[in-house]
Amino acid sequence: MESGYFTIPILIDKFRKMIKPSKNIVVSLAVLVLVGCGGDSGVGEGDGLCEPRVLTSDYVIRSSEDATRLERDGGCEYSITGNLEITRSRLRVFETLNRLTAVGGDLLIHDNEEMQSFAGLNNLAAVGGNVHIFANEALVNLEGLTFLQTVSGDLRVYQNERLVDVDGLFKVETVAGDVRIDNNHRLEQIDGLFGLVTVVGSLRLEFNPSIKLIEDLSNLQLVGGDLVIENNAGMQLIEDMSGLIKVGGSLGLGQNAVLDRVEDMSGLTEVGGDLNIYSNEKLTSVEGLRGLMLVGGDLNIYENDKLTDLEGLEALARVGKDLNIFDNEKLADINGLGGLVTIGARLFIVGNTNLPTGQAEALAERAASGEISIVNNRN
Repeated sequence: MESGYFTIPILIDKFRKMIKPSKNIVVSLAVLVLVGCGGDSGVGEGDGLCEPRVLTSDYVIRSSEDATRLERDGGCEYSITGNLEITRSRLRVFETLNRLTAVGGDLLIHDNEEMQSFAGLNNLAAVGGNVHIFANEALVNLEGLTFLQTVSGDLRVYQNERLVDVDGLFKVETVAGDVRIDNNHRLEQIDGLFGLVTVVGSLRLEFNPSIKLIEDLSNLQLVGGDLVIENNAGMQLIEDMSGLIKVGGSLGLGQNAVLDRVEDMSGLTEVGGDLNIYSNEKLTSVEGLRGLMLVGGDLNIYENDKLTDLEGLEALARVGKDLNIFDNEKLADINGLGGLVTIGARLFIVGNTNLPTGQAEALAERAASGEISIVNNRN
């Protein structure tokens, strides 16, 4: 056998396609790196070993020729300290980039009209900057990123018109910046983020009209910034975010037109900023918030036309600033706030036409410490 470099990305792809990642299965794909280097690589010639290279430039790929040139510069295994941008190319997959293991700067993949997946990036394990994937018209999935574990900047996936899932991200555990999945009109589910444990920045899921439920983000424990689930027109259910313990910033659940209930965010004990539940026309239940004890900022519940009670908030003991409950047409019972003993600032309960005024007054007497406004509720 001639001396050469061998990997097994094809086997990895076949194995990954045979199984659907789930929270009960941890798939570890070991990459067989080398049997020796020779030929054009010029690395380790004669000693039977592959010596990884570090490329210190930024690279822009606009054609298959650019990709081949990068592979030739890299040899049998390589990383890039700068940025890698893949844009306006006619590549459909990344067959020639399967020896790339890390990008020290940003990974930017955008405006590629024919790219359907990321097959060929199977050995990419870490990105030191941001990962931005956007405006790839033919992209249907993120297959090929299944070895990616660490993103030290932001992870953003947006404006990919045909993208249906993000399953290729299932090994990503920590994102040091923000995670934003937005404006992907055919995106049906985000189960591919089930491996995510920590988002140091904010997590925003917005303007994805085809997502019907958040089925499995149960491994997520911490969002250091804001958690925003808003303007997802088809979302009916937040089923399982049971592992989430703390949101350091604000939690926003708003303008999800058909959201029926928050089923399980039962592990969440603290929201450091505001909790905003608003303009969810069909929301009937917030029982999934039953573990919540502290809201550091404002608690805002408004314009939820079908919400009848606040069951699920019984553990809430303190709101650091304002409590605002207004214009919830069918809200008839706020005894779910029976454990609340401290409202740091204003209490504003207005325009809930089915809510007995006596319940609001009892809450004010027990917990309010600032300005009180209770009007236009049911006498």
